[in-house]
Amino acid sequence: MKIEITSTANPRLKELLAAQETAFFFAGDKLVRDVLSRPLVVDKLLVSDALEGELPVAAAEIREHWRVSPQVLARVSGMKSPPPLIAVLSLPEKEIDFTRPGVTVGLVDVQDPGNVGTAFRCASAFGGTALALAGDCARPNHAKVVRAAQTSLLDVPFQAFQGPEELIAAAQKANARVYVTAADPGRDSLPLAGLQFPCLLLFGNEGRGLDPRLLERFPRVRLEQEPRMDSLNVSVSACIIMHELRRLRGL
Repeated sequence: MKIEITSTANPRLKELLAAQETAFFFAGDKLVRDVLSRPLVVDKLLVSDALEGELPVAAAEIREHWRVSPQVLARVSGMKSPPPLIAVLSLPEKEIDFTRPGVTVGLVDVQDPGNVGTAFRCASAFGGTALALAGDCARPNHAKVVRAAQTSLLDVPFQAFQGPEELIAAAQKANARVYVTAADPGRDSLPLAGLQFPCLLLFGNEGRGLDPRLLERFPRVRLEQEPRMDSLNVSVSACIIMHELRRLRGL
């Protein structure tokens, strides 16, 4: 269905803006073309009236095709220089299969959406089997998460858990190993080569890290770094560890 919307007062636009808490908004020419090349369902495709007629044949099913003005694109994207394409999708969570060989990355109370999006992107790049979000994490459809994650949101299964205990229980029920990360080496840090798969690898909040009680319960892994460095950014740490595991274990 094709619809023309030029006014920011249009009721359909108001309904769309109200869906920003639950839907995923992919904004950008190259990004949206990547989305359209996949066999999935796009709820709404917003196309600049200046770009109309230049779109390739899409593999995706497009339920509503909106031809819109720059003002509408700016309102939806929140950008002063809005992109010519926006795709709106519903991406339901998928129950994580913790029995799959490899590493499920678990983020606990990671609140910066840029960090969450980068973790998605690195999991996709380096063979992470899934991403688990526990506790007070940035929601996966946050605009900054989508901007950082790009189409890795379509490649990496994800599931939200009420807190770390619920996440750990789900992993242990599937007989997956549980490991924790910390800047402090502790008494007996485990080298990355010592991890056994399948496993859940937990990363903590940007400022607090993981609860000390979790650090006592499970084997911890740590990146060797210069003593003057307090700690690394959580998404940087996750990316380096996933890259090293891929190199060491061929994930």
